[in-house]
Amino acid sequence: MKHYAVWFKKPVFQLFTILIACYIIWQVPVAEAGDKRSITAKDLLEIRDIKTMALSPDDNYIAYQVVQADKDKNDYDINWYVATTKANAKPLMVADGGEAHLFTNGIGYKVGELETSKIVWAPDSEWIYYTKMQNGALQIWRSHRNRYGQEQVTHNAADVEGLKFSTDGSKLLFAVGRTRADIKAIFEKQARQGHLLQYPGIYSVEEGPSLPPCSDGRERWVQYTIEKWSCTQTVWVVDAQTGIEHKASLEEAKAYFAKSDLNTSFGKLKDQTRSMETPSPDGSHLAWFENKDSTIYRGYRPPMRVVVSDGSKTERCSTDACRSVLPEKLWWSTDGKEVIFLMRDGPRETLSSLYGWTPGEADVRTIRSSDDVLDNCDIVGDRLICGYETWTSPKKIVSVDLNNCEITTIVDMNPEFQNFNFTKVEKILDEDAYNNKAHAHLVYPKDYTEGRRYPLVIVQYRSDGFLRGGMGDEQPIHVFAQQGFAVLSFDMPRQDDNYAKIDDVIELNKHDYRWRIIDRGPVTAIDRMVKVLGKRGIIDPNRVGISGLSGGAMTTMSALLERDYAAASVAAINGAPPSFRLPPSSLFRKVRDYTFGGTPFSKVGFEMRAKYSFAMNAHRIDTPFLSQVSDSEYYFNRQSHHALEEAGKPVEMIIYPDEYHVKWQPAHRYAVYTRTVDWFNFWLRGVEDNSADKVEQYERWRGLRTVHQANLQTLAAVH
Repeated sequence: MKHYAVWFKKPVFQLFTILIACYIIWQVPVAEAGDKRSITAKDLLEIRDIKTMALSPDDNYIAYQVVQADKDKNDYDINWYVATTKANAKPLMVADGGEAHLFTNGIGYKVGELETSKIVWAPDSEWIYYTKMQNGALQIWRSHRNRYGQEQVTHNAADVEGLKFSTDGSKLLFAVGRTRADIKAIFEKQARQGHLLQYPGIYSVEEGPSLPPCSDGRERWVQYTIEKWSCTQTVWVVDAQTGIEHKASLEEAKAYFAKSDLNTSFGKLKDQTRSMETPSPDGSHLAWFENKDSTIYRGYRPPMRVVVSDGSKTERCSTDACRSVLPEKLWWSTDGKEVIFLMRDGPRETLSSLYGWTPGEADVRTIRSSDDVLDNCDIVGDRLICGYETWTSPKKIVSVDLNNCEITTIVDMNPEFQNFNFTKVEKILDEDAYNNKAHAHLVYPKDYTEGRRYPLVIVQYRSDGFLRGGMGDEQPIHVFAQQGFAVLSFDMPRQDDNYAKIDDVIELNKHDYRWRIIDRGPVTAIDRMVKVLGKRGIIDPNRVGISGLSGGAMTTMSALLERDYAAASVAAINGAPPSFRLPPSSLFRKVRDYTFGGTPFSKVGFEMRAKYSFAMNAHRIDTPFLSQVSDSEYYFNRQSHHALEEAGKPVEMIIYPDEYHVKWQPAHRYAVYTRTVDWFNFWLRGVEDNSADKVEQYERWRGLRTVHQANLQTLAAVH
């Protein structure tokens, strides 16, 4: 690609890039002591999220992508930065990251999450190569590490789905699926002749047209596809000297799909007994994570342990510190004597732990073990370069000294977070009624006074690292705390034994769904935690609100079938159970038929569904209910909403256009944040926002409160 560099060498461009570089070196002022303030919904929304990270081959630079939402533009600012790996580096913006585009799952549907860009460094550590969406095409672009500017490298008829350099660095290999023209032609043909109702389909009213992505050869948990729509990725090559791209040879394609690349992430591939094979610096030894006992643990998340072999002798680390169901990565020390490894362990795998093990020794060296999260780590000499986040700070890039575990900041893209007053956070460990371990974080209200009881908002169902907004990022946890709420950031219990031993995805989901709906496992864990907080005198049991998205919404509705809350807010109300809309051949239908003892139209199946149906029990629910749903999920939400309406309950639904399971538009996410805070303030604290644009909102809600109070009076008279 030498011809690409000519433009960058022009004197005018060099002067231009120097001026721009001087302007865009990252600096944000930090407030003086005493100037700290409360965090707002806008602050949370506009966090500069560090997404993709990549260490240069010479270990001197880190390249990373930053994505920042802008509610006023209803768009994202996406940019690439490069910084040295030294402390307090001055990052340089080197490129525009292009258009935001959404991740597509294995069925071909958009989830609502932004797609993560791919990146590789050139072997000389001078250039970064990355995927960028522009004008609807996802192609490879490149930028130099020390100046602003970019150029397009590939011009393929299909979107790029992965990239890597050949071992000798002479070729850039990349994989693509169907061409954009082929996809368009398939959809147009289907639209003209009508879409056959089939499962999986390539069209649905909710999702629109969709195709499953082409396979990269890795086995997934579940393969949703119809043979006629299946395809395999094609590998292409860009020659580093000429810049010409062409289809890869068989040998080049094999090099792209090398086993080492398929071994980087355990838990996603079925029947894998070892992962993350890593050779020692001199190549004499190999270290990996291995299934503790593959004859027993055949499932998707078995306990793994550290193993080292020199080809003739194999050593297995036998201490508990070497075992985890969530191993993350391992490396060798520079002298090749010690294996360094990172894993999630401790109670309910809530700790991010870094260890060192010298083969032949019985004990391991604990380098660091903390609730703070380390991820995307790479080794540089005697330190790791990692992403790092805490309960009160979003991800930054740090180095971790492997000798004294000291953490040094390299890049902090959100230094203004030092200006915010965060409240106390406490980790809570408990379990459900079936001995499945559970955890949560209690975020204390602002100006907490011991002995005073506070309203509580329950947020579900992921609680790890920076406590932002729960699953789907809909409930602004720290904003609630600043408003005077205690917040229980709840993480779903996990049935570890099932995940370790069951190797059939349908069987695994049968157990999981029954545990959620019939046994009410997550609800029992929440109930236990709330009861303890009441006994401790922290919360007012009569002012507890609950929220959730996806599985969290399912838990919310399961909870409301047992007891009323002061208020509820969900992103979807399709759970417990959904309507009879699932095709008989679908995995989800098979799971639900098992859970409810038969098909929807059998006697037992119908009666059991009715017993646990949110809609059919709407008359028993006396909880003010807000649902904020995407237009793609409205169709299966309206049944429960209209049932609550018909039963005369205080209910409101907001529908967001061009949205998916997770809301991706910044303006919508901000609206969800603020409306949810308003909702819980109104029902749990009796507080209204006097903003002029919310007059109509509170007029509606006061009417709902009148209805709710009348319902409660009638209920009290009956009892």
